[in-house]
Amino acid sequence: MKYLPSLFFFLLCFLVQPLGLLSQGAIHLIVSIDNSNEDIKKGCEKDYQKTTEFFGMVANDAGMTFQPHRLNFNQNEVYEFFQNFQCTSEDVVIFFYSGHGFRNENDAVIWPFLYYCNFNEQQNEGGNINSCGVPLDWVHQMLISKNPRMSITLGNSCNNIIGDPAADKRAQGLKKQEQAPANSKTLKNMELIKSFRGHIIASGASPGQYSYTNDEGGSYFVNELVDVLWDGLIFAEQPTSWASILKKTRDEVQKKKQDQRPQYLIIKDNKKMYSEGKDQYTDVPSYKQLNLENVPEIEEDDYESWEMEDFDEDDYSMEWEMEYDQEENEEMALENLPYILLHSVELDDGIVSEDESRLIAEYYLSFMENQYFYDRETAQMMLDFAHEDMNNEIFNLFFEEATREFRDYLGPEVKSDILSQLSELVDDPDAERFQTYIQNLTD
Repeated sequence: MKYLPSLFFFLLCFLVQPLGLLSQGAIHLIVSIDNSNEDIKKGCEKDYQKTTEFFGMVANDAGMTFQPHRLNFNQNEVYEFFQNFQCTSEDVVIFFYSGHGFRNENDAVIWPFLYYCNFNEQQNEGGNINSCGVPLDWVHQMLISKNPRMSITLGNSCNNIIGDPAADKRAQGLKKQEQAPANSKTLKNMELIKSFRGHIIASGASPGQYSYTNDEGGSYFVNELVDVLWDGLIFAEQPTSWASILKKTRDEVQKKKQDQRPQYLIIKDNKKMYSEGKDQYTDVPSYKQLNLENVPEIEEDDYESWEMEDFDEDDYSMEWEMEYDQEENEEMALENLPYILLHSVELDDGIVSEDESRLIAEYYLSFMENQYFYDRETAQMMLDFAHEDMNNEIFNLFFEEATREFRDYLGPEVKSDILSQLSELVDDPDAERFQTYIQNLTD
């Protein structure tokens, strides 16, 4: 994953506008983060930092004004904000929620209800759980009624019956951290922000599923979304589309958590396209039917009359998706490289000496930072993980995977550079077991 720059660089972006870019409206980032529930609020704050920093830089690169709004974590104040919110017809409006989410047991609603209560307090008071909910789809339709050029409504929350004890699984963590961006930018696909006319809604989980997060890394959905957007909007050599960006985000989340499948809907030219197919899409019933009578009404529009269609091949950019997969595979091989380095230096005499550990750290951190633009602290984490796994059965699993990735995903020049360096790291490069392993890596 790509690591967002430091706060210094982030502020510098606002001081130096890109040459040739004039202001083209504003990007409004409306963020609503759970800072009430202790079990998730630290991870939600990570999501807030990541999305705010990223979309701030996107606004700068697009030559647009950045207007962030952080909402109080209160249902009524959220409703009031959106009722009073105004924007121009050339603005982009992005809403992002990170927190608990829920659905009713037997309802047919596919989008989650955002949960604006302290769970422990609300349970003790015995109140109606629906009094805590703001429908994600309501935010989506409310933003459309404000007539921006583009809106994106993002909900990172569970989409299951709240109170289900299995929801504790959400605490399972992210191991990988983010990678630093290259110094040069192509900005090939910034037109997706500067020119796209339409509306997007996406949630981190499909009906009945959990959206996983933790204190250290934030959520899978946000990590993958920002990573994919970073590549698609800023670095990609191939043109891409919103359909490909959201599809790739969904696929990357599912690689890491098979039981979490993000979903999305794209509206363009008054046509609605749903990630799971038009036959699986269910319009939201009356909020009164859902016992949500306090949901404010939205001005009449043609939303429900817009035609549902399926995505077709022309909506995707297969060349970009293939390029992205290739880069992701190379990243995985590089992130797991410490397992190969440690295994290699252990082969000569059965131990990893202090000198060998020092040389491995000097080489790997410099290699990742200078050639692949990894944040040094992040590269150190990768190395620390491998050290922690030594003398544990899990080390062999990661080592076998690292060896396969080394052979399958790295180019000949990169392999050659790494192999030539290995002999400089070990205490005894002539050791038979070491030489045999090096030979196996080149086969």
